[in-house]
Amino acid sequence: MNKKSYHFYAMASILCWSISYVLSRFIMGEFSAYSISFLRYIVASIALILLAPIIKLKKVEKQDLGWIFLTGAVGFFIYMIAFNKGLETVNAATGSVIIAAVPMISSVLSSFIYKEKLTKLQWFASSLSFMGVLLITLLPGGFTINYGLIWFFVAAFCMSFYNLLSKRLVKKYAAIQVTTYSIFAGTILLSIFSVSSFQQVQQASWLAILCIVLMGVFSSAVAYVCWAKAFERADNVASVSNYMYLTPFFTSILGFLLIDEVPGWSTVIGGLFILGGLVLFNSKLAKKSERVQFKQLTKQDTAEAAEVIRRSFATVAEEFQLTRDNCPTNGAFTQTNHLLDDLKLGKNLYGVFYQNTMIGFFQLENTQNQEYSLEKVAILPKYRHQGYGSMIMQQVKTLIKERGGKSIKIGIIEENTRLKKWYEEHGFVHLETKTFTNLPFEVGFMKLDID
Repeated sequence: MNKKSYHFYAMASILCWSISYVLSRFIMGEFSAYSISFLRYIVASIALILLAPIIKLKKVEKQDLGWIFLTGAVGFFIYMIAFNKGLETVNAATGSVIIAAVPMISSVLSSFIYKEKLTKLQWFASSLSFMGVLLITLLPGGFTINYGLIWFFVAAFCMSFYNLLSKRLVKKYAAIQVTTYSIFAGTILLSIFSVSSFQQVQQASWLAILCIVLMGVFSSAVAYVCWAKAFERADNVASVSNYMYLTPFFTSILGFLLIDEVPGWSTVIGGLFILGGLVLFNSKLAKKSERVQFKQLTKQDTAEAAEVIRRSFATVAEEFQLTRDNCPTNGAFTQTNHLLDDLKLGKNLYGVFYQNTMIGFFQLENTQNQEYSLEKVAILPKYRHQGYGSMIMQQVKTLIKERGGKSIKIGIIEENTRLKKWYEEHGFVHLETKTFTNLPFEVGFMKLDID
């Protein structure tokens, strides 16, 4: 999985949302704002139901039902109510500025909730993009101050919480599943506007109905699936939410292409600020102070570590057809109690953290004659092929040297030639191959002498 692909999904979402702002101008006279919200999500729900046989929705575990419902309530129901209430007294330019604060709010909240940290240059880049939004929206339209601002701030916080909840859920479920269930929940809540909405449909023009359908399919179903997909692949919440700065810029461009609204100089200059901020935010220069950290784990960390191990080894279990029945000791089936037992036996557990998020794991045990056993080396799939595995090996060597160790020994699936080659590239040599009656594969043992 290429983590850089989140850029594509985030851009696709923003483009779809920008189209909805343009289309809404064709139908505001025929539908109320609340009816537009309900109708577009009922269309999105129908579209996702039709795709259900293809999606093959995974059953939601009981403990996650509340999170799914909360995501739908915050991201669709409360957000729409607050947004539309704000529009009653605040002009569109002012509302756009406050909603544009979502990336900033998301970044602050994620720093507290998920312990995600941004560099100073990334904060500056985000501020630069926000300045671009100010230029696009405020110079032409002015700023309104009244109680409607409170509603818009509620909407901004709702969208920020939606971003954080989506990030949490896509760790366990596919992006399309998270979006589908969340939209279902939001649509059920928005059904309080169903009677008036269907009455307006009966009196609406075919063009207005077509716009509703397009908004439901693309600006709701497709846009939110892509948004969740971006969170599934990105390292942190801010990397995705920052793309929301593009919404007013894209809306202005689409307005020019579709309905001949000529953008002013403020749009051009503001757009350059926004694009410059996004480029800077994602640049290597802005990320240069990011560090991978290694932490020795305690029993409080074992639940998170067990999940990282399971998700990392799941690809191996699938490739070699390992199950709980034929290979219960494989990492794909690691539980918290297994790691607690390892701690009691004196084994050392280590977590690999990127931006304070655990992305990997390894385990060391001093066996005999200053020889250490290395086990359960794991890196989450989306972080592979980026050098983190090599960082683990360097850290392992450093730890063993500090403890006076002389060598490292590992055991791998002998048929896993790709992994065997990787260890050989890091100095390991093959010692022997053994067959165990309780395992459905041969075990290859390798060793590295520490200089």
